[in-house]
Amino acid sequence: MIHSSKYIMISAFALAKILSVDALDTSKESAGVLIGYFDESRKQLVITDFDTGKQKQTSTFVILDDEALVQIVEDLQNRERNESIVGWAHTHPSYGCFLSGTDKSTQRTYQNLFSQAVALVIDPSKYYETSQQKDLEIKFFRLIDDFDYRAIPFGIYFDDITKHLSNLAEIDLKWEIPQLAESEVRALHQKLESVVSPSLLESDKQLLHGFVDVLSETKEQLVESGEGKEILETIDEKLSDISANVKQIYNEETFNLYAALNIVAVVIIAIAWFLIAYFT
Repeated sequence: MIHSSKYIMISAFALAKILSVDALDTSKESAGVLIGYFDESRKQLVITDFDTGKQKQTSTFVILDDEALVQIVEDLQNRERNESIVGWAHTHPSYGCFLSGTDKSTQRTYQNLFSQAVALVIDPSKYYETSQQKDLEIKFFRLIDDFDYRAIPFGIYFDDITKHLSNLAEIDLKWEIPQLAESEVRALHQKLESVVSPSLLESDKQLLHGFVDVLSETKEQLVESGEGKEILETIDEKLSDISANVKQIYNEETFNLYAALNIVAVVIIAIAWFLIAYFT
């Protein structure tokens, strides 16, 4: 349960997703839908997630494609959680948080479909330069009639995902690359080829073959002075960033969250398939 008197509570993880999508092209507006639920007992709107898709973008205009909206709705229907679209979000790069005439028309549609729907507007331009929370301009709005709107108080909460990441940040992550004999490396490659699973794509298998090569003595010599070493050092630096900054996912490093998560996911997948190949 979220303990707050604020009418709107948004997950730090959802906010991180919005910023990570927008950071792909900071010169243009970006948009998507807010996912969550309305807590009747507390009269509180809880935003748990953000989703988006193909969209038409300029520096002053954005519209989400109808096909993307349909896909989002279909994905929601397949979720086990009782959540729905509770509003929408878009950015105003470098020109502040407000609702334009077009924005008010869009918000009217959302409120007609769901009376508690809100519009989230973010101007992240200065935040991208400083990575400071105080420079991230965020406002939630609701229409009060056909022409006027008002800002709604909101709070940010940390869900299970961000809490677990904070706990993991307590671990001092270090890279130790074991060296295996050439015969062991060959055996691992052969074992990996014998693994058959519908969840293991050919591209994943090639990635894992490369991971196995890193464990070999001959490859290790190349790693010392070649491109491989630079790649490993880059991964090591990213993991160090997670350890140092994940406690401040929203405060300082929000837009780096997805990049860090992608790196962790690749490492976990590689290690998991390596263990399957080695011990089965």
